[in-house]
Amino acid sequence: MSDLLAYLPAVAALWLGCYELRLLRNGSDSPYAVRCLCRFGFCMAAAMALLAAPTMHLEWPWSPQSTHLLGREMEMAALAFLPLAVIEIGLPRPRLLTGRLHIGVTFSALVLCAVLFLSSGVRIRHGSLLAEGTGAVLLASSDTVFTGYSLWCLAVFLVPVHRFTRGLGAGALRTGLRLITASITVGLLWALWGVSAIVTMAVDNRQSAGLDPVGRMLGLCCLVLGVLGGTAGGWVSATTAVGRWLRAYRTYRALEPLWSALRAVSPGTALDLGWPSVRLFSLHRSEFALYRRVIEIRDGYLELRAFVPPDARALSDAALARFPVPPAGRAAMAEAAVIAAALESARTGPGASGDQDAVLAYPADCSVEEEAAWLVQVAEAFTVAGLVEHMRHRVGR
Repeated sequence: MSDLLAYLPAVAALWLGCYELRLLRNGSDSPYAVRCLCRFGFCMAAAMALLAAPTMHLEWPWSPQSTHLLGREMEMAALAFLPLAVIEIGLPRPRLLTGRLHIGVTFSALVLCAVLFLSSGVRIRHGSLLAEGTGAVLLASSDTVFTGYSLWCLAVFLVPVHRFTRGLGAGALRTGLRLITASITVGLLWALWGVSAIVTMAVDNRQSAGLDPVGRMLGLCCLVLGVLGGTAGGWVSATTAVGRWLRAYRTYRALEPLWSALRAVSPGTALDLGWPSVRLFSLHRSEFALYRRVIEIRDGYLELRAFVPPDARALSDAALARFPVPPAGRAAMAEAAVIAAALESARTGPGASGDQDAVLAYPADCSVEEEAAWLVQVAEAFTVAGLVEHMRHRVGR
């Protein structure tokens, strides 16, 4: 199991590369930038697979030292595509940073890192790189070039992306870029952790041949955040829709007491749809179900207006005196009291001459969401212990 966990960073990077490849095939406004991110994902996946500890113990036609060097070179090649993506998109950046300059720096870093590594006479024993004397200095220098180049690429990518993100409004793009910013921040910590390899080589003449546990964890966090940010356009809309459905379902259930009470005294209206008291439906239909329930309560209101007692205002004032609520809830409590009185009037006698002007402060010219929010307040007030019984007693006198 631990061997499989060692390849999780490679899986995360591969997932990002495949996602960007799909975007590239489906068409993109910045195909070259997407191509850079796609290549970043695939190169980083190869690097993480090569630098995983189990890979270092496999039998290869070449030496294990070459596997380590190839993994480092692939990681540097992957990071090289991040500044190129920023340059292609056109985000603000230092004027001196051009594609040609960056490619030149990248080529020089790759060659210098490889030359220093191969000149160090490094050998591998028990999963560690060993070097002595001048070789240790050369290997530490190779690590320094690798760490410095990694920090350079990540910083050049992070600064313009962070500045661009600050000017965006809420949405999938800002969420994705924030996650990418967090990913690169963790990546900087990951690159800085490379200093530990330089220190251990200088002090003990040894360092880990693959990713050590801390480096693997930082790499995994960095790449997972990068995957979440890079794929935000796909999953943010889905999670937003699910959240909207859940809110609609909770509102739907919160309206149950008021809906049931209106339906009980108006079986001949549109409320009588033959539905059970707890409606079963798929979650993605919750918004439609809520809309139906609001319409049914609205029809119930219309039916109930004829049964509002003539002294509705006095009844609502009495309810507010008996069941005190904060100022923000007084309107909903008064409405619930009038509804309870009208329901009792409809239950006990034929059509009373309703107080058409006093009844029911039903919101007008509002959205379904605002209407539902108001009805939820009324439904919550309607379920206050003793309210319905009190109004039943007052109406029945």
